[in-house]
Amino acid sequence: MDQKVQEQRDAANKFLESGELKTATTYSYDCMVSVGGGFLNVDFKKGASKVAQFSGGFGGGGAYTGWGTAWCNKPVESMKGKSAGFTVEIIGILGGVAHVQIIAASDNFISGCSAAGIGIGIIGIGGGAGKFS
Repeated sequence: MDQKVQEQRDAANKFLESGELKTATTYSYDCMVSVGGGFLNVDFKKGASKVAQFSGGFGGGGAYTGWGTAWCNKPVESMKGKSAGFTVEIIGILGGVAHVQIIAASDNFISGCSAAGIGIGIIGIGGGAGKFS
C-alpha cells in the first residue's frame, strides 16, 4: 500500500478513535471535483458562491469533472491557507463517480466529497497533499 494512503488512513482512524465524533457537527457544501494530469481540485460552494478550494497533486492520469456534496466536521472556510492530505477514488470510464477524502490531522479536520460526472481514461485510486485557498 502506498505510504501516503496509509498515513491518511492512520489519521482518519486517530480522529475516529479520539471521541470527538460524539460531539461533531457536520457542515455540508455543494462541490465540484476536477481531476486532470495528476492534479486534483475541489471547489466547495454554498449556493452559487465558492467559499473554499482545495488543490493538490498526485500520481495519476486521466480527466474527470463531477458535481456532488461534501461533508466536513468543521467549516471548510476555517482551512484556508492550510495544507492537508487527500485520497481520491474514481470509478467509471466515460461516466463516473468520484470520492475524495481530505484530512488535516493537525487541525482535526476531515472531509468527504462524493460526486458524479464525466471522465476519460479514469484513474482508480490516488493520494497526495494539497492546500486550501
